[in-house]
Amino acid sequence: MTSGYRRSPSRGMIHGMILSGFLMGAAGGMEARADPPAPSAAPAQPTQPASAQPAPAQPASAQPTPPQSAPAQAAPVQAAPVQPAPAATTGTLPAGSAQEGELGEEARAVRLLAAQIGLRAFTAPDFRPGKVRHIVLMRFLPTITDAQRAEVVRRFKALAQVSRRDNGQQVVAGIETGVQMSGEGADQGFDQAFVMTFNSEGDRNYYVGRPVVTDPAYFDPAHEAFKKFAAPYIISVLVFDYELPTPQPQHARHASAPRPGLTQQQG
Repeated sequence: MTSGYRRSPSRGMIHGMILSGFLMGAAGGMEARADPPAPSAAPAQPTQPASAQPAPAQPASAQPTPPQSAPAQAAPVQAAPVQPAPAATTGTLPAGSAQEGELGEEARAVRLLAAQIGLRAFTAPDFRPGKVRHIVLMRFLPTITDAQRAEVVRRFKALAQVSRRDNGQQVVAGIETGVQMSGEGADQGFDQAFVMTFNSEGDRNYYVGRPVVTDPAYFDPAHEAFKKFAAPYIISVLVFDYELPTPQPQHARHASAPRPGLTQQQG
């Protein structure tokens, strides 16, 4: 019994030693398991991605570059001011835009005469009586429609009736018109011709108005209104005037020269 009692402590000691060894081993295992998280924490330091954040800032610095190309797009806008509408605002056909230095000798002489004798005499119906031809050539815009061109021609022909003085006296003696049909290639792009006839230079001067006559009291308001209407459809105008020779009476020529074979008798 005593021997058996003594063995029991030894077994308890053995069990205690085994248990303590097991606990120590378990503790060592736990320490071994606790150590690995330390090295795993080192690679988990993603501080480098924080340094990669400046990379997105580079696109932000690249954003100012597109505005630099914007001025190149604004260059075409500078071509917009090229508007040919000033002729319509002044109410004159393109032919009336010539500067004083560009005038021919005859045009300067006509304007000088108007200044010397006054507009009242210059535009009077009896000023230099005689047939005067007034030729107008028009070059239309390529974009003009048939209806617009027909309306320009209609209004021009109507001037033969609506162009009148304050007392109702008719100014234009006649108007002819036609489309360019020559094959010589010398038309210079003109599309339509108008041939007008006046009974005096005074009637022609009253009809023409600006830029020769600038006072509205001494030029035709109907012609001025036509200029304002037709100007937006016309590229250029050519004007040529000439005076028809006045035919001499037949009896005057016969009286001045004796017939052949006849002798004059002296009484």
